[in-house]
Amino acid sequence: MNSELLELKGDPGNFTAIVKQNPRYIDLSKCTSCGECSKVCPVTLSNEYDENLSVKKAVYKQYPQAIPGAYAIQKTDKAPCKLACPAGLNVQGYVQMAGQGKYKEALQIIMEELPLPGVLGRICPHGCEEACRRCEVDQPVAIRSLKRLAADKFDPRNIEIKTLPRRKEKVAIIGSGPAGLSAAYHLARKGVLSTIFESLPKAGGMLRVGIPEHRLPRDVLDNEIEVITNLGVEIKTNTPLGPDLTIDDLFAQGYKSVYVAIGAHKGFELGVPGERAGGVRQGVDFLREVNLTGKAEVGKKVAIIGGGNVAIDVARCAVRLGAEKVNIIYRRTRGEMPAWEEEIHAAETEGAEITYLSAPQEILTADGKVAGLRCIRMELGEPDSSGRRRPVPVPGSEYDIEIDQIIPAIGQRPDLTALENVTGIGFSRWGTVETDAVTYSTGREGVFAGGDVQTGPWVAIGAIAAGREAAESILRYLDGKDMAEGREPVTNENPLYRPIPEGEAKKARAVMPELPAKEREGNFKEVELGFNEEDGKTEAGRCLNCGYCCECFQCVDACLANAVEHTQKVVEKQIEVGSVILCPGTEIFDPSVLDQFYHYKTNPNVLTSLEFERILSASGPTMGPLVRPSDKKEPEKIAWLQCVGSRDNNRCGNGYCSSVCCMYAVKEAMIAKEHAHGGVDCAIFNMDMRTFGKDYEKYYNRAKDKDGVRFIKARVHTMEEIKESENLLIRFADESGAIQEEEFDMVVLSVGLKVPQSTVDMAKRLNIDLDKYSFAASRPFMPIETSRQGVYACGIFQGPKDIPSSVIEAGAAACAAGGRLNEARGTRTKTVKVPDEIDVAGQEPRIGVFVCNCGINIAGVIDIKGLCEYASGLPHVVFTGDNLFTCSQDSQDRMKDIIREKNLNRVVVAACTPKTHEGIFMDTLEA
Repeated sequence: MNSELLELKGDPGNFTAIVKQNPRYIDLSKCTSCGECSKVCPVTLSNEYDENLSVKKAVYKQYPQAIPGAYAIQKTDKAPCKLACPAGLNVQGYVQMAGQGKYKEALQIIMEELPLPGVLGRICPHGCEEACRRCEVDQPVAIRSLKRLAADKFDPRNIEIKTLPRRKEKVAIIGSGPAGLSAAYHLARKGVLSTIFESLPKAGGMLRVGIPEHRLPRDVLDNEIEVITNLGVEIKTNTPLGPDLTIDDLFAQGYKSVYVAIGAHKGFELGVPGERAGGVRQGVDFLREVNLTGKAEVGKKVAIIGGGNVAIDVARCAVRLGAEKVNIIYRRTRGEMPAWEEEIHAAETEGAEITYLSAPQEILTADGKVAGLRCIRMELGEPDSSGRRRPVPVPGSEYDIEIDQIIPAIGQRPDLTALENVTGIGFSRWGTVETDAVTYSTGREGVFAGGDVQTGPWVAIGAIAAGREAAESILRYLDGKDMAEGREPVTNENPLYRPIPEGEAKKARAVMPELPAKEREGNFKEVELGFNEEDGKTEAGRCLNCGYCCECFQCVDACLANAVEHTQKVVEKQIEVGSVILCPGTEIFDPSVLDQFYHYKTNPNVLTSLEFERILSASGPTMGPLVRPSDKKEPEKIAWLQCVGSRDNNRCGNGYCSSVCCMYAVKEAMIAKEHAHGGVDCAIFNMDMRTFGKDYEKYYNRAKDKDGVRFIKARVHTMEEIKESENLLIRFADESGAIQEEEFDMVVLSVGLKVPQSTVDMAKRLNIDLDKYSFAASRPFMPIETSRQGVYACGIFQGPKDIPSSVIEAGAAACAAGGRLNEARGTRTKTVKVPDEIDVAGQEPRIGVFVCNCGINIAGVIDIKGLCEYASGLPHVVFTGDNLFTCSQDSQDRMKDIIREKNLNRVVVAACTPKTHEGIFMDTLEA
């Protein structure tokens, strides 16, 4: 609901109502209800108004005749994939755009938060996929691969990056890895240019020298770095921080701030005898040479120590460079390996072996070179600080293996040599630069640090997020603003997401196509080949749209009236009132709790009466034609089962009669007969028919005697599904007591009415007493008074009733509420100014003809196009047109515009039930 009554303070005649108004993200004063926003929305959801028998978009109009006649956007909390991303990337947004084939728009969403989409589409650890709620159904959406698809299909260099006017300040960035590139990108967008100083001969940091080309092609990296340099960022390679270039030098050169992002390029030693022998080389050093030159010396038999992605990368490179035997030695089991499972599988596919539960004890040497490796078996003990079980040596289990090269890859650390003598910069006990956790500022004013130099070796997306946050801090520093204000982490312990649809079908996750293993030998061709468009669209279609609206902002671009406002917030208002009338409506009984008997959830041809009502509606999911859901064929026999969720203390605890079920069942049966082309047999199973209103009995008799609706006085004993046809076999005892069986194409459950839980909660907040069925407690001779003076109830909240009774009761409640406000009567009323009536006597007739085109009501029996053409040829007719729903507010607004534009002085409206809509059309003509 759009508004909620949270609290009611004060006394009768002097209440203060605390009302929470939820955002609809549309400016009602601007929305013209044109629907262009809905046309471009990529998110398709079940339509609650049609009882989930049709679909709507996340930006929607509740129904054509809705008041106000404007659209709204459905949102909940941010999707879990976005919350799991270190950079807070709008994952749902770009997944939806990729699913639409809008790759440019997908990249625009990605690059609003970070650069390097094609890089991350290949090497991101995709923690978002672990958070994906699709895991509750089958497997997570292939989010990372869809990011890559967007970057593969549209060159990121062609994305227009909007920047603010250039400022005079310049910033120095040390390191061109992901953190440094990200900081430079975001600073440039804000108008602050930077110079990146890189010690390596090429830009990219660990993206360049730590990740092999078979995982990250160099042209992808180069092209995306070009996006950043095209913004005016300068990169100086072969320029390390050190004696020839210090932090002080940079400030002396006029840089106003320095961001240190030098990464973690030093490996950890094993600490075992023989580590200085020839043939021992750190994994990061080995990868650096391979990635810069395309080659490196490898032995015939290579042992790699470690279980992370670096160890796997080293192994896969060694295989490509000609090693005959490559063995990864890891001290825990496969389940504890920090390397990605897909990378482990790829290494094994390419010929690398993995030895688990082993650790090196000594490097065996001969003539100063590696000759072998002595290992010891391990077993897993208690968990350590990482949560993984600690490896414990097994005494006496030592064994030797023959190798001629050993490559340790057990971790990395930053090289802090150039920072050791910088005043104000401190180091943690883990060998990283100490910074403020929010602002990334160091102890030296104007100096910031982030990425692996601050966290230790982590993931590229984390470094990119750090670069963005550091850029924000630097901007605030340059502007003299508080760097921490408003940046506290926001947590939501109970996020609200779109429920996973019941019966959501399992759908296979798209498989990434790969280069065959044979074709990988001796080269660094990219192994993962990327999705094709068809697979990408199918995969994106698996997204559950947990946040409803994906905030792709396509609606913003489509709305010419500028009515879309995604920044709207929840507003709490205090309203001074004298009385309160509670008429919060109702909900139907959910028959799924009795599914073992009714098969409501398992058989698509078992419907609630409200679902069947929507099928019959001209604006419903079928636009009026009577079809059953399973095969879209017109049913020949329909059964109604009465008192489902009412008058049933045994199965649902609702002992009351809902008052409306008998008459709506009769009405639905009559309309079904009208809509059916081939005639339909309608049977209503009942205990008794309660036709208590004026002339209700006449309607019942007409249905029974004239239209042939069968009324069977029986409680159904059992209902069975016929699998082949999805028909329903109903077994019951007739009035003589004989057991009968009948087969029906459809079964309609005449469900009762109940008070929603949200209304129960509101009543508790307002201290309103309820009866045992949660209706408002009242006295027989004062039915509209609640237990709290000055608060009145009417409609279903007061008790089950039909529309006429609700209208009468509403009048009584209004009268009682107004009685308390007698002294203030008329003090806040506004007079509606009706324009003077124009005398058209003597004017030549200028006639406008407006024809309604709503489903089967008119369009089902009349050729609307032909009628309009005929009318246009009649004398004095200057305009003819048709509207899908002439009674809707947007159609009324169009009518006003046309009357003015065409200077009409006669109007003919061809629409249904003129008595119902006469007031609407008269108001339009008066305005």
